[in-house]
Amino acid sequence: MPEHPQGRLPTSTVGGDLSSSLLSLLRSLIRQPCHHAEYVRNSLGKVLLALQGRLDLSPLDDDPRFAHPDWQRPLPQRALQLWQAWQQPLADWLGGLDVAEHERAQLRWLLDQLAAAAAPSNSLLNPEVLDAARQSRGQSLCRGGHNLWHDLASGRPFAQPNLDTSHLLGRDIACSPGQVVARHAEFELLCYQPLTERVHGKPLLIVPPPINRFYLLDLTPDTSLIRYALQQGLQVYLISWRNPNPSHCNWGLGRYVSASQRALNECLLHSASSQATLTGICSGGLIAALLCAWQQASGHTQQLSALSLLVTPLDTRLQTDIMRLSGPATRQRLRQRVWRDGYLDARSSGAAFGRMRPEQLVWTPAVTRYALGKELEQSPVTTWGHDHTRLPAQLVEDLLDLFDRDPLGHPGSLQLNGEAIDLGAVTLPSWHLAARRDHIVPWQNTYPGTRLGGEKVFNLCHSGHIQGLLCPPGHPRAHFLHGAASNNSAEHWLDTAEEQRGSWWPAWTDWLTSHSGALVDAPVHADGGHGPAPGQYVQQQ
Repeated sequence: MPEHPQGRLPTSTVGGDLSSSLLSLLRSLIRQPCHHAEYVRNSLGKVLLALQGRLDLSPLDDDPRFAHPDWQRPLPQRALQLWQAWQQPLADWLGGLDVAEHERAQLRWLLDQLAAAAAPSNSLLNPEVLDAARQSRGQSLCRGGHNLWHDLASGRPFAQPNLDTSHLLGRDIACSPGQVVARHAEFELLCYQPLTERVHGKPLLIVPPPINRFYLLDLTPDTSLIRYALQQGLQVYLISWRNPNPSHCNWGLGRYVSASQRALNECLLHSASSQATLTGICSGGLIAALLCAWQQASGHTQQLSALSLLVTPLDTRLQTDIMRLSGPATRQRLRQRVWRDGYLDARSSGAAFGRMRPEQLVWTPAVTRYALGKELEQSPVTTWGHDHTRLPAQLVEDLLDLFDRDPLGHPGSLQLNGEAIDLGAVTLPSWHLAARRDHIVPWQNTYPGTRLGGEKVFNLCHSGHIQGLLCPPGHPRAHFLHGAASNNSAEHWLDTAEEQRGSWWPAWTDWLTSHSGALVDAPVHADGGHGPAPGQYVQQQ
């Protein structure tokens, strides 16, 4: 059984996390009886309005769960209004509780989960469910019951689409032509075939996140960020991370940064260039930023000409539901489990992301599969979204340390491969993208501010974490904010940024090409001996 490098973790836990917050709530019943009585009074008043059909439901106008016209009929509408009656006074009730802020956030998360689960759309009052049952003479409910039994028997955490053969790697998705030019224990290095006769001399190396697969960046020909970069004359190389197993439990940030350095060396050797540009995405952006800081500390500063980071948390004090929920006891139990198993399994990481949007990622698919008896829609995005990978135990440990201590905000407090890390010492010009509706990495946490040195450009698109990346030119609603990043706050940048219409992709590639050297004849890459892209590692289960 894998063990922690400093010995086996203790079995006891510290703190109480959600249970501690619930105890604080119980204690507040004694300390604040009037506050709770006021909530009950307000809720009862709302319930009376709901029973009379007079409660305002305007906040639900844009909710797709309640788009069916029969929700306006008396009985379904009363159910909707009763569901809303206990929720509308919650904000004032939560705000007035005499509890710590992290406990308030945990209680808010719990109430959001309960509200999503108790929605009338999840019941037989749902007009869409009733219509399907009536038209199929009950067969839709029979099919749904069979689907539920099958999913419970297979141990799936929540309703998922059945994987089919309509989106195959290398044929339908991740199909940009290229070669695997190197294979190591941690990664394969992919080199994509140029799509223009002339290319910029300095190649681009992309570092994707170790969780999930890289092919979100090469999803389909029309939505491939990689293909678009190739069309702009960039030479594109990409790291495809291995899906780790228990024998890789000691792979941590240091190992991933060393692997990225090896990939950079091979990228430069293969392209016959002395410099490259570097792009990292999400946790892959953390690895890329740490690589730049390690190079700065060790005196190897000549290999890179520019850095771009997409939805990357340079400030790791993430104020998200999942981070607020995972207090000391939860994190301790997580550490115990990953060191026992050697990794964080794909099912756990997938379930955690689902709980961040329960109404969209848990209950809507459940209604479709179990109440309507339908198969869930399969698309390239859903294929990628359910293609989770494992994370090595040491990497989980190191990421938890980043979240706990935020060492990137304290130069020298993080030691990596023998060097003290100081992001502020990095002098590379950098280009940053954040997503305003990002529920995984809040946009303020990506703002470089004083954390990163050099000339910085910051961009804020108006989508979420995933859809913000899938934004090819021609998207009808695409727009983003753009401006130079200074040492002032993210809010100050927001006040001075300029709005740009259209996709951010052209702005990104224009900036990259300005740091990618002169145009040269496009090389023809021979078979590297390891097979074509997307390679073998991306297909490992």
